[in-house]
Amino acid sequence: MKQGYDCHAHVYPQVDETKGSNYRPSRPAPRHEWQAHLEACELRGGVLVQPSFLGHDNRELLRILSELGENYRGVVQLPKEASLTEMRQLDAAGIVGVRWNLIERRRELPDLNDPQWIDFLDRLKVLNWHLELHLEGDRLPELFPALHEHGVRLVIDHIGLPVEADPAVDTGFRLLLEAGRYGRTWVKLSAPYRSPVRDLLPHVRELLDKLGRERLVWGSDWPWTRHEDKHSYRDTFDWMADWVCDDDDRHVILDRSPRELFRLD
Repeated sequence: MKQGYDCHAHVYPQVDETKGSNYRPSRPAPRHEWQAHLEACELRGGVLVQPSFLGHDNRELLRILSELGENYRGVVQLPKEASLTEMRQLDAAGIVGVRWNLIERRRELPDLNDPQWIDFLDRLKVLNWHLELHLEGDRLPELFPALHEHGVRLVIDHIGLPVEADPAVDTGFRLLLEAGRYGRTWVKLSAPYRSPVRDLLPHVRELLDKLGRERLVWGSDWPWTRHEDKHSYRDTFDWMADWVCDDDDRHVILDRSPRELFRLD
């Protein structure tokens, strides 16, 4: 019986990036390849995240979602001017959140004193969407506290991209741990190769202890843009067994937690 979800993957049949993109993938990432990986790992579905090189043009993501069915959801990129009407239409198409891809230090962070951004966050709460944050761990203190105070549901990409080998001295990572008791923050166990820290097992153990398994989800990060050909899909799936020893904990992270966060029931 299939169980579990890949909660972070990108699918794109072509690589024509939009103006201002910060990278161009080396090759397309077809839907059938991703689904073959899901089948091989006996996963029932997953969450597709809008590739950053396509910007706010979510049309291809929506088309792919329309072909996938009930075990799949999507996360888009949107400008702050996006209306509640537009977002309701996206919600009906299987969209459950918005991603802020703020990686790379040259990228300016959203000004949360801007009333338009505040209104945007309010619309996320109306729809029960989450805000997915892709940001270096040592920059999290610049943005995370204000977002957390606003009350929006937060999903932190790639184990929080910690910058210190010791979780106790990593300021950004400690913010995630402290947020755990409020129950509005999730962290994706994915893409350890994107962090400057070589061994993230201590960080995963701290997340399990402080946030709890119900606030963790797993993602393959397929097709590993900028890190292609360094590992296989099965490698990314097997990392879960290295990080989380208990079978029941893994089941919650792979299956139960995604069902709640991404409304997959």
